Amino acid sequence: MVRASVAALAVVLLLSLYLASRPLPAPAAPERGVRLENVRLTLYPEQDPRSRWEFAARRVEQDPGTREARVTGLESGRRFVEERLDLRLYAPEVTIDRSDNLHLPYARVEILRGCYTVQLGSPGEPPVVIDQREGFRAPSVHITAPSLEVRGKDFRSDFGIENPSWRDPVERFISGGEQPPCPIEGGSS
Repeated sequence: MVRASVAALAVVLLLSLYLASRPLPAPAAPERGVRLENVRLTLYPEQDPRSRWEFAARRVEQDPGTREARVTGLESGRRFVEERLDLRLYAPEVTIDRSDNLHLPYARVEILRGCYTVQLGSPGEPPVVIDQREGFRAPSVHITAPSLEVRGKDFRSDFGIENPSWRDPVERFISGGEQPPCPIEGGSS
């Protein structure tokens, strides 16, 4: 009887050692992240705590592997700074990366202060980046305002178009006479 108990104990110990030394299988990562439809999304960028972005879209998909959110069917995009509407964003889609920066195939932005309409990039060009710390980066730009029109390449600027830079500029300034009114709703020159 003692011999059978010792043998059974030895088998249990050997089986326990074998099972304890085996690596644990990693849990399967979900193949799909979260998918939401007819969404209102508010983004509070850590890089720019004074601002917030509000989006309305047909779909938002969150990818857990890259921690990016892809916003498609964008119905409206707006940036507020300290509760005041700063700009409107129009784009076919927006990808929000893990640093809260926006990546767009191309976009049109209406900047209320200064009455700027800014076309960032175009179909077929590299993507546009809206960096929460620095502002806009685009392969090409077309800026219009009541008194100017500018086109250029390799565009970089802050959100207020106060310190822009670009390559190969083509500029046209409208001077003399009365300045036309701002065509942007809520905008001011």
